[in-house]
Amino acid sequence: MVRLMSLALTLAVLSNCSLALLAPTAALAASSKSKPDSTLLLPLTPKIDDTALTDDEKDLPSQVKSTGSQAQPQRQPSPSKSEPSSSLPSDAGEINELKVEQPKLDDLETTELKEQTTRITAEGADASTRLEAEASEDDLRMSETDSAVNEDTTLKGTIQIVADDTEYDQEKNTFLGTGNAVAVIGGQNSKLEADMILYDQNTQMIDARGNVKILRDGQLTTGSAFKFNVTNDEYLITSPDTEVKGTQVIARTGYGTREGMSFKNGTMTLPKAFHMGKNVMFGTLSTGQDLQDRTSHPDLFLGKQSYTFKARKMVYERYKESGNLTVFGGKICFGKFNIPVPKFVTTVGTETNVRFPVSPMFTSNIQSGGINIGPSFNSAVGKTGVLNWAPMIQLGGRSTSGSTNGSGLGLSGQVGFSNKKFSSHIAYGSVSNLFVADFKSNLTKNTVLQAGVNRYMADGMNGFRRPNMILEVVNNKYISSPIPYITGFNFRSSGGWARDNPQLINTSPALADLYGGTTTVKTQPSAFRLQEQISVTTQPIFAIGNEKYGTKGFFYGGLGLSAYSSGDARALLQGGPSIDTRLNRLHFQVGYTQSAVRGSSPFYFDRFIQGQKSMYISGDVKVSKWLTLGGGYGYNLNAKLPYAKTISAVIGPEDLKLMITRDMIRGQNRVGFDVLYGSPIPFNKLVLKGTADHGNLSGL
Repeated sequence: MVRLMSLALTLAVLSNCSLALLAPTAALAASSKSKPDSTLLLPLTPKIDDTALTDDEKDLPSQVKSTGSQAQPQRQPSPSKSEPSSSLPSDAGEINELKVEQPKLDDLETTELKEQTTRITAEGADASTRLEAEASEDDLRMSETDSAVNEDTTLKGTIQIVADDTEYDQEKNTFLGTGNAVAVIGGQNSKLEADMILYDQNTQMIDARGNVKILRDGQLTTGSAFKFNVTNDEYLITSPDTEVKGTQVIARTGYGTREGMSFKNGTMTLPKAFHMGKNVMFGTLSTGQDLQDRTSHPDLFLGKQSYTFKARKMVYERYKESGNLTVFGGKICFGKFNIPVPKFVTTVGTETNVRFPVSPMFTSNIQSGGINIGPSFNSAVGKTGVLNWAPMIQLGGRSTSGSTNGSGLGLSGQVGFSNKKFSSHIAYGSVSNLFVADFKSNLTKNTVLQAGVNRYMADGMNGFRRPNMILEVVNNKYISSPIPYITGFNFRSSGGWARDNPQLINTSPALADLYGGTTTVKTQPSAFRLQEQISVTTQPIFAIGNEKYGTKGFFYGGLGLSAYSSGDARALLQGGPSIDTRLNRLHFQVGYTQSAVRGSSPFYFDRFIQGQKSMYISGDVKVSKWLTLGGGYGYNLNAKLPYAKTISAVIGPEDLKLMITRDMIRGQNRVGFDVLYGSPIPFNKLVLKGTADHGNLSGL
């Protein structure tokens, strides 16, 4: 009886032990069937320099020879039964070209890898898989539900590869993932997706092919093939396509490091049409409306770009808020005819602000007189500031005495600074012997602080006036009108101090005639001045025809009140009809003004010279798409003298306009331009710099 009981007890113990041994295997089998993909968590094994080791040390296990920190055992699965070595790419040896010591990245071959069908099974699992089989059922269930691959779940110093099929070649020490392959390197803010990912643990190289997507530091880049050196953090990608602040970059190849990328032979497409203009309102009558149409609906003017802009090299510094794109070797191409463009700096992603290191200067030198010609040297100051200085030759111009100083040939110069908040200029011309300066600062959206020395300044209803010195605060505000037929009211309020120089009118004989001729008065009175001006324009009182052939009638009016610390005061009331006519290519306006003046001003520059009765006509004719000619003429019916006389020309295609204007009353010359570009910009090389120390990535 005792023997029977002992035998029964023994059988029971053996039975329980057998069930305990079979349980993990059954759990693993159930888990393998339910997992949608295969996962490899691979240590980044450092290369060991054993040249300095002794023979005994060389015989030690690799875990001990490692580095001195915590040693990790090698976890390498056994080779699959499907002979994975035969399915590796034919150019797998090419990966070895990128060495850790001297990296060299060559163009990727186009050979596609053979489709892999073998999955890692429990029978062929390595040591890491066997350790997984010993885990508890709860841990297995957690691994099954955690299908996401991201930086948070990847340990530092490891590469996590997830794919439909994964396999290991023990002889070559390579890991291969095919089908929806994803790789994440622990400790790096990057993620790689591709049809196939091959990792060579000997060379620390990752080779990806087919529908490549690289998410690195929040920037997504796509391509057809990709090589990555884990040790040196260098990579090469074919057919890269990426986006930088809305700007799309497509190239043939791309070379990169942690700090940035360099693209070769590609195009840059801006997020919106590029527009740049200067002195655009000094063109013909139609210039303002044409500018508004181009900026509001650029696509209408960019159906067929009349020219192409190309660049030899561009450098984008993404760590800068402004002035982040530098263009070298640019040129404007009209077919086979090319116009070289000097190096310039602009901004990608915000307001367009182009800065040329050297640009031509052709101007009145902020009204020092005559025509001034010379180079302008421009330098960046701060985030948005530009400092420029221009030595020039002055042709023509009159002094305050009315003389031309002999030959009318002399020297001039200009220094200026501007940024988003304010601008300032200083100029001098030897022919006119006249010093000119201005200053303007934006205090609020509608309020500016402005100052001038011998400078024509905008004075609302009075037009442009030239005090000897002025410092004032000006507020402009427009209010839409609820009154029928009234578009709105414009209020201009100003207050400041001014000093007069009557002899400034002598710099222009035509202007002096309106004041009664040249003057020898040398007194320079000064006073504080307060002004309030209200102007209004009606909606069309009548309209005949259409926008191509038609006529519209308007009425405009204004009231200006001025008070001076000298005790003087003046009131100005004016108004009259205006007719706007379009006859296809011809556009002109004709108007009559009736004015009433009460009181007086202590300043010469502030006198009313338009006349109680006056008329004006302005217009232009579009000779062709490339040429528009226009002008304006204002006539004082009381004095029987012109108070305005200008001629203008606008030259160039719809997307590239040059504007030239001559004011014969004030003796001013204006040159402006208007540029619109929306086509892709071809380049030979584009560098995306992540840091100031990135360099130019000349290895491409």
